[in-house]
Amino acid sequence: MEKILADYINFIRAFETLLKNKYKQDINPCSFSRTFFERKGVIDGIDYWFHGSGCTAEKDGVIYAYDISIFRGNEIQFSQWELSEFIRTHPEYQKLNYSPEFIEYELYQLINKGILSWLIIEGIEGTPFGCVFKSYRVIQEPPFLID
Repeated sequence: MEKILADYINFIRAFETLLKNKYKQDINPCSFSRTFFERKGVIDGIDYWFHGSGCTAEKDGVIYAYDISIFRGNEIQFSQWELSEFIRTHPEYQKLNYSPEFIEYELYQLINKGILSWLIIEGIEGTPFGCVFKSYRVIQEPPFLID
């Protein structure tokens, strides 16, 4: 799972670099997408659309969906579903046929290794219910030790 996560993170950072270079900005594109460019577009063969605090990018049919916390040093955040979509749409990784439960278990192992951490969002402002949403925070970016 470390290799899969490294590929996911490396693509996201390379995509961000493309946007930073094109628009001559040194901050995360999530924080300047409304100001300098359309929130939906294509760059270097990558279709992208920014939404809320994140982005979905697609290249060659592979989906990279994620959020960015600009308040935590441009930290990548994602749900198990978002990483599962990456695996499901990736030509090499889809052959592994991982179940959502297996992916969840492997992500938990990456928390134990100090590569990921939990991100728990309690409730949604302006709603009467108190849901808890569980996501992951990338706290160690590649290159990390791959077993």
